[in-house]
Amino acid sequence: MPTLTNWNDEIKYEVPDDKFKAPNSISEVQAIIKDAAQQNEKIRVIGAMHSTTQCMVGSGITISMENMAKVLKVDEESMTVTVQAGVAIHQLCEYLKPHGLQPPVILEYGNFQIGAISGTQANDSSLSDSAQFSSFVVGVKLIKANGELMEISETQNAQYLPAIRSHYGLFGVVCEITIRIWKTRSLQFSYELTTLDAFSKDVVGNVNALRNSYDQAFGLLFQADGKFMIQRRKFVNGNTKPAHPLTNTLEAKAINLYADLVLPLAKASAQLNLPAAQAEWLSTTLVDLPLRALAHSNYIIDPNDRALPYDEDQPDFDFFDWVFPEENWSAMAHAWIKLCDKFEQEKNFVLTLPCLVYFLKKDTNMLLSRSRGGNMMAIDPEYQDPTDPKWLEFRVAFCEIAKQHGGIPHINKTKDGAIHWFAGQTDQDALKEYIELRREFDPEGMFLNEFFEIMFEGRL
Repeated sequence: MPTLTNWNDEIKYEVPDDKFKAPNSISEVQAIIKDAAQQNEKIRVIGAMHSTTQCMVGSGITISMENMAKVLKVDEESMTVTVQAGVAIHQLCEYLKPHGLQPPVILEYGNFQIGAISGTQANDSSLSDSAQFSSFVVGVKLIKANGELMEISETQNAQYLPAIRSHYGLFGVVCEITIRIWKTRSLQFSYELTTLDAFSKDVVGNVNALRNSYDQAFGLLFQADGKFMIQRRKFVNGNTKPAHPLTNTLEAKAINLYADLVLPLAKASAQLNLPAAQAEWLSTTLVDLPLRALAHSNYIIDPNDRALPYDEDQPDFDFFDWVFPEENWSAMAHAWIKLCDKFEQEKNFVLTLPCLVYFLKKDTNMLLSRSRGGNMMAIDPEYQDPTDPKWLEFRVAFCEIAKQHGGIPHINKTKDGAIHWFAGQTDQDALKEYIELRREFDPEGMFLNEFFEIMFEGRL
C-alpha cells in the first residue's frame, strides 16, 4: 500500500494497491476513468506533490503520471514543445538547452511536473511577462469524466483554454501539454539592498523603475530590521561577459541562495532554542550579513540551469503565500512587521527566515490567476518547522490581516488559508465562470476532492 507524502512531510496518506494507478498511455488513462465511472469512484491525479495544502489528496483512485514522462515534439516554427504530463521542469530544461531553447517560466524546484503546473498558480517572479507557468500553455489533451479524449488549444475548443490553465485536476486527466518556448536568453543577476521604509515611500513608482530597467525581480524582506534585498534579473545578449566569473560559476551550478545559505543558517540558529530577541539578533547576523556581500555581485547564467531537483530530505520548511495589489503592498508589509513583533513579544516566536517577495504582472490568461485585476506583489513568510503550533497561530492571524489588504492566497502553498479564503478573495466573475465550466466537464464530480468541495462551498 503506497504512502504518499508531500514535499515537507506534513501531508501523508495511504492509497490501497488496487487504487493506485500509473498508466503508460492515453488509452490506459481512458480505461481507468471508464472503470471508475462504472464503480462510482473518485479520481485524483498527483504530480511531484510539492503542494503544502491538501489540494492533491484524493479518497478514491489516485493516478500518478510518472510513467508518462516523455518530451514528444519540439516545433521551432511555432516555438512550442509538447510533453507528456509526467515530464519534470528540470527534464524539459535539460532537453531544450542543447537546442538553444527554454521555457518562458523556469521554476527553481525542478521536480515540478508539467501536467500539474500546466493548470495551477505555480509562478516565478516577473516584471515584463506573465510569472505563471500555465499562462504559456497553448494546448492540452485531456480525458474527460466520460472517458473521451478532448483536445483544447488556441485553435480547438479555445473557449475552454483559460479554465484549463487553472485545471487543478478538476476537469479531467491532462495527458499531454503544449507550451510556448523561447530562444534561450541569458539572465543577468544583480542585487540592491534597501529598506522597507525606503521602498514603501513609492511602491508603484519603485516597481515601475525596476520594470523600466529589468525583466524580473525577486525580494527578501527581513522582519528583524526591515532590510529589503531585491534580486534584479535582466535578459541580456548571450555573449555578455559576467562581472564576477566565480559567482557566475556557482549560480550556474544552481547553488540555491535559500537552500544552501539562508535556510541552513536559520535552522542552525533556531536549534539553539534561544530567547526570541537573541534568536532574532543571531538570524540577522548569520543571514543578513552574507546577503550584504551578495549585494555587490553581478553575474550571468543560462536560465535552464535554475531548475534543479530538490533532494527528498531537503525541503522541510513551510510557505504561506499571499499576493496583494501593488498599491496595498506597503500597508500589508508594515502590518506583517507589526504581527511579527507582536508574536515575538507575546509568544516568544520569531520568523528567522526572510519573507519572500514575488512580483506578478497583470495576467488574465488563466481564469484563477491571482493577478487578473492588476499587478501584484507577494508577502510569503517561510518557517523552518511546519509542525510548530506557534507557526499555526501565526498563520491564522496573518490570514485575518491579509484579507483586509485585498490579499489572495496561493491554492497550492497557503495551508489553511486558501481552503477558507481563496474563493472569497479572488475575481468573482472569473470564479463563477470557472465553476460553471468545471461542472460542464465533470457533472458527477468524479474529479472533485474534499479540499475543493470546501473551498468552493456554496458555489458548486
